[in-house]
Amino acid sequence: MNSIASAESPETSSDGPLRRENLTTYDPDEIGKNSKKNGVKLSEILKQLPVIELRTDESGCWPFVQDELIAQLVRGERLLSDPELQAILLDWIESVDYNKFINLETGDVIYAQSAKRGNVVYATRKTKKRDALKNALEGKVFDYPVNGFRNRRMTKLLLCTVNFDRSKYTCEEAWAALRSTPTEGVEYTFNVINKLNANISKIFGKHGTLTSKEAQSSGYPAPHLIFILDEPVMVERHIGKDGKVTWRICDQRVLNRIGKGPLMRKLARTDYRAAIDKNPIWKHGFIDFEGIVSEEGSRSGKDAITYPFKYLVKCLTEVGKNSIKDVPDINSVKDKDKRTMLFTHLGNKCFRTRDVSFGKGFKDRIGMLPEQKSEEPSVWKRIRTLTDYEYNFMTAVNEQRSIQRFREIFAEQNAGGRDVALSVQ
Repeated sequence: MNSIASAESPETSSDGPLRRENLTTYDPDEIGKNSKKNGVKLSEILKQLPVIELRTDESGCWPFVQDELIAQLVRGERLLSDPELQAILLDWIESVDYNKFINLETGDVIYAQSAKRGNVVYATRKTKKRDALKNALEGKVFDYPVNGFRNRRMTKLLLCTVNFDRSKYTCEEAWAALRSTPTEGVEYTFNVINKLNANISKIFGKHGTLTSKEAQSSGYPAPHLIFILDEPVMVERHIGKDGKVTWRICDQRVLNRIGKGPLMRKLARTDYRAAIDKNPIWKHGFIDFEGIVSEEGSRSGKDAITYPFKYLVKCLTEVGKNSIKDVPDINSVKDKDKRTMLFTHLGNKCFRTRDVSFGKGFKDRIGMLPEQKSEEPSVWKRIRTLTDYEYNFMTAVNEQRSIQRFREIFAEQNAGGRDVALSVQ
């Protein structure tokens, strides 16, 4: 089956959530009634359909109206820790939908597997995006040493990690806060990442930002942001108790403005919630900054910028350690990385947030060339999305019709041969 690139499959149709029972190309009853006429046996078709094992009764569909689901989650009527909601996500990831395309010039029809979070098409796309970033960074250096200070450098790259205080936010409210827009019918804090970015501009000046909305193994979000600055900031080599080397901002003026000065650090040790409330740029939980340098043994710019893709490039639907085939729900997953990966997909799916995003300002600063787009309009037009059951059923019907047609041709040829033999006699 030929395939071409396609966007993530639509989650709703004009009649509401996409469901398998309202997307049938071939009506089994009609095929059964006309089996003698068209030579296609319904029993033979059904034998060919693969058995799809599901965890829920939702047929592998995502059965929610998006705004209603967000409102339910924020109000506490649904929870991300609900095993049923988790199982619905896993069924949705494993179910295979296809986009149907028609060539406007030739009339040819082809089908392409739709991208879904965690499936092979989605992972392939994220891998291409990650590799494009890596290629753009090849040979580029964003830091340099400070004369007279062996353990200090100036860098234009900062990694920022934030989280949410659980006494202030439920897990669902924290994910909702990552949305850039509100949802009708429910009130919640939102647009916190854009506001943080605005605060960063006031302190560091013009910059580009890469944002990764990642979960923790608990389900709470812990976004990562990578800032590439126009003007460098001074960082100092630091060795943690575990022996890990990191580079920390050491300019006291900057530290005071980001809530990491001596007084705020002292307050955080005695009353961390008071320190959160007084933080000038992030009042929702903890915030951490790390300088990215090119020194051997430290996190490089390439490593830092590709880090947000580590869960997105893994395919969950193929055989291997990341497979979700025998996973009933996320709560039952013991492996921390796999659990974090699944909660990342669940949170972004439920709240319709982008897992990784970066704009023109970031691309320009790392020298990433714009994608070459054809000036000619595409001859391919997307017609609709087919579910796995529908696609398999349609394929089986066509196979049966082809077999029947072959039998008819063979019978005609045999009959022709007998007529020739009789005339010779």
